[in-house]
Amino acid sequence: MAEKANVLVVDDELGPRESMRMILKPNHNVFTAEDGATALRTIEERPIDLVTLDLKMRGMQGIEVLKEIKKNNPQIEVIIVTGFGTLKSATEAMKYGVKGYITKPYNLSEITSIVEKAIEERRFNLKLRNFFKEALFSDTTHFSEEAESDLPPLAENALEEGDVSEDLLDVTEYKIKKMKEMQDDVSRENAVLEEKLMRSERLALVGQMAAGYAHELNNSLTTMLGYTELVHNVINTNHPELRELLDKITTITNQTQRASQLTHNLLDISRKKSSEREPTDVHKLVDQVLAYTEYRVHAQGLKVVRDFEPALPRISVDPRRVEQVFLNLILNACHAMAKGGTITITARQVQREMGSVVQLAFADSGHGIAEQNLKEIFDPFFSTKAGSGGTGLGLFISRKIVESYQGTIDVKSEENKGTTFTVEFPALQG
Repeated sequence: MAEKANVLVVDDELGPRESMRMILKPNHNVFTAEDGATALRTIEERPIDLVTLDLKMRGMQGIEVLKEIKKNNPQIEVIIVTGFGTLKSATEAMKYGVKGYITKPYNLSEITSIVEKAIEERRFNLKLRNFFKEALFSDTTHFSEEAESDLPPLAENALEEGDVSEDLLDVTEYKIKKMKEMQDDVSRENAVLEEKLMRSERLALVGQMAAGYAHELNNSLTTMLGYTELVHNVINTNHPELRELLDKITTITNQTQRASQLTHNLLDISRKKSSEREPTDVHKLVDQVLAYTEYRVHAQGLKVVRDFEPALPRISVDPRRVEQVFLNLILNACHAMAKGGTITITARQVQREMGSVVQLAFADSGHGIAEQNLKEIFDPFFSTKAGSGGTGLGLFISRKIVESYQGTIDVKSEENKGTTFTVEFPALQG
């Protein structure tokens, strides 16, 4: 088993700093620093392998800390962490050889993947370096730990010795080849990262514009709903001869409410969510959501099967927000089974590498999702409900909510055989 790496988490906010520490703690020796100066002192005092570094901090900014780290300890790998996603600062950070870029709120699987990859690359680079030291300088030159980061050139007569010259040339050629391959890999990764950041910037701009329009539109829709209900009540009470118009007024009301819900969804994306949490029983939460949908389930002739593991641990979430996720998944299942079927909801405690999680699966026996649509199912404004009222925001918002609690949401589907959405949240201990 590989020795645990020493990871330094640098963030001036206690919540994100502790969250990152808890995510990495099971597999690594984790140290924390609340500012740049403390981080640099820690690196002087301890053999740090990798740093997760917040770009936006009070006092010494993350980019300055990065420069100091790479200036004095170039072999330490650095992963940038920020909630701002600014393209300019991220691009500048890439110039100093960062190994990844993570945005807040954290995605558990993304953090684990990037950190493990960076540590493995560091270990490979150290092994490769030691190999060349032994191959190129064995019995001729000795190095201290301080000199490892700046290997001296070969002696002028090193290649003139007949018994070693061919080996030295072979090793040098191999080294150049590996360096070129690694350089190409880094260039490709940087290109992908920059494109990802640019897309993030564009989406953020669209979100800001949409939020402004949604706010103004919502005010108008609220007024329209009020007057429509007033007309409905006046006709129903004082003008029975006009009651044949009530169905049309009801249609107007329903469509206005649908438009209002769409604007609420857009505003929900743009708002910064409260960090309020409470221990939540998923059994009760699922039963509560099923009570909301009982009429629709009965009207469609659907069957609901609950398969709950007893004595599940609670999860730390805002139940009102997670309720929105469960409601969306159940309504999606109802939509997929217009001609009847079964919704099966399972709840289990599962052990993952990072700790125990509560896993919920929402499975339907409906028409399924086409394979080419699965990779886009969580994208904003993508909907498979063409012509049926889908806004394409439900699953996008659901994923944002789940990930804000360090959870995950995945989907598996096969056409004409059904769909299963699996949601996992970290379990509360004790």
